[in-house]
Amino acid sequence: MSALLQRGQQALEKGEYSQAVTLLEQAAALAEGNVVCTGEIHLWLVMAYSALGDQAAALALCRQLQRHPDRYTRQEGRRLLAILQAPQLKRRPEWYSQIPDLSHVGDRPYESPYADIPKPTAAASPKPQEPPPPATPLPNAFIWLALLGLGVLTALAAWL
Repeated sequence: MSALLQRGQQALEKGEYSQAVTLLEQAAALAEGNVVCTGEIHLWLVMAYSALGDQAAALALCRQLQRHPDRYTRQEGRRLLAILQAPQLKRRPEWYSQIPDLSHVGDRPYESPYADIPKPTAAASPKPQEPPPPATPLPNAFIWLALLGLGVLTALAAWL
């Protein structure tokens, strides 16, 4: 029963709605008598019916779940019923983005958009670049020591 529930959930998540309905209905039949399990299975079944486009079955099951013995299942059934009965928003065409059909892309070999540009020949290859000049080395450590010494002497002179 739990294996059927898991397979039904996976089918629903993959978009295989009719298979999800079949698996979840089988799981519900096997779970008969187990209040918590049937509630969970029926909640998933409501979502599968709705995704499949069978709103009448989804609404009927939601109404049935409102009388379920499990409190959590009743609450979720009411929540899903409210979602399913909510008015649908009207959507303007300019709110949508058209997604191009890319099903034909894998049918032919890749053609570069730069195929018309002539490629450089070996004779016209550019000269190798010269290496960049070496980085300027950091100042000598002697300079840092001298500056430190001057700072110490200045501090001593100010203290005296």
